[in-house]
Amino acid sequence: MSETSPIPESDFLSKLTVLYVEDDPDIHRLLDRVIQAHAGALVTARDGEEGLRLFELKRPDIIVTDILMPTLDGLEMTRLIRDLEPEIPIIVTTAHSDAEFFMRSIDLGIDRYVLKPTAPQTLLKALQHCAKALRHRRETESANRYVRFILDIQPNLLLVTEHERLEYINRAFLNLLGFQSLEQFLVSGARLGDRLLDRAGKPLVDPSASPNADHWLTTLLNVSQEHGVVHLRRADQPQGRVTPYAITFNALPELNRYIFSFSDVTHLEKEKQQLEIQAFTDALTGTCNRARLQGVLNAELRRSQRHELPLSVILCDIDHFKRINDRFGHQTGDDVLRQVSALMAANIRAEDVLARWGGEEFMIVSPQNDLESQRMLAEKLRGLIEATCIPTVGNITCSFGVAQRRDDDTIRDLTERADRALYVAKEGGRNRVEVAVNSEFGVTTAERRDNRA
Repeated sequence: MSETSPIPESDFLSKLTVLYVEDDPDIHRLLDRVIQAHAGALVTARDGEEGLRLFELKRPDIIVTDILMPTLDGLEMTRLIRDLEPEIPIIVTTAHSDAEFFMRSIDLGIDRYVLKPTAPQTLLKALQHCAKALRHRRETESANRYVRFILDIQPNLLLVTEHERLEYINRAFLNLLGFQSLEQFLVSGARLGDRLLDRAGKPLVDPSASPNADHWLTTLLNVSQEHGVVHLRRADQPQGRVTPYAITFNALPELNRYIFSFSDVTHLEKEKQQLEIQAFTDALTGTCNRARLQGVLNAELRRSQRHELPLSVILCDIDHFKRINDRFGHQTGDDVLRQVSALMAANIRAEDVLARWGGEEFMIVSPQNDLESQRMLAEKLRGLIEATCIPTVGNITCSFGVAQRRDDDTIRDLTERADRALYVAKEGGRNRVEVAVNSEFGVTTAERRDNRA
């Protein structure tokens, strides 16, 4: 039955259809009149078999039934009806008072009992009680349908939890997961915690955690309150690809519920990455810039000190770079910077970091690399650059200063020693590698050759 406007509670029974099942004709006539006077419509049956058939045909709102009837008794009819519609209110009129009857009634979820001989007023009160409960349930169901409709038309992914249980997932979220309904998702054995990923596609929830634990809810709350972004993999997305979603939530403490909203922030993530690249990358050479290098040095110095690991740096300067700009122009000078940086980037380890230190100077940060290994790397790069013919310019050379972290070093201490070593290399004739050893410097070429260009 549909409702187009609110109906006063006292009149709600007058809008309902009642199925009355009774085999005694005298009782039937008496109670028929009571029900007809207050209900919207009355359907009558003389036994349980007819009552079941009429229920399937008419789909009444409330059932009133006797127990002892021919062909099919009232409790057996009730059991069959409950299989078809578990929530329908059922009133039993009975003269029974034994324990077996009550146990069977409890198992069937009988709503009200009216003892025989039945007083009309008693039956009317039972009908009104069931009508009130039915009205409340239908109003709740109507409100829930409206709420679910609102949730389902939202483009954001939404889920509702009750305690640590998934209560509702909207249509957009189900489509992402690749399921038609929440029930299908739960029956499949899938776990929401397995779908909560980091940027690399690794689960945020320990895969070995108990499926009955609320780790996924704790993870969602923590992520929402911290950085606010979780990654999900759509059902149609290939392995390794994930989509970032910003999470917000509303808590309803009085109902023990949380409502989570997931907004696709792919475009924001891309913009963020582009801004990070712009902020930390040298626009000309594509290497790290000075700002990014500072962060790298900070992190590597702390790690080196904490684990007592070696950390070395190389400072490189293109020899006579001003002459190149003056003779061939600044655009050719830019080409030289790009080619020198590309050559060095191609010949260092993956864990090494190449950055533009400033002007025509570059720095290489090498974690877990000792002074001798760093000297050999610098010598290798020096030789490669000297042997490379650059279009328009021809052959150029570079000078290198190498330094290794000491126990009490700051970043400034380390980089200043590399800078002094580079200065010594430049003063000593250029195209050479100088290593900062304590307070002295040692040239690493076989002989001190003057390669002034």
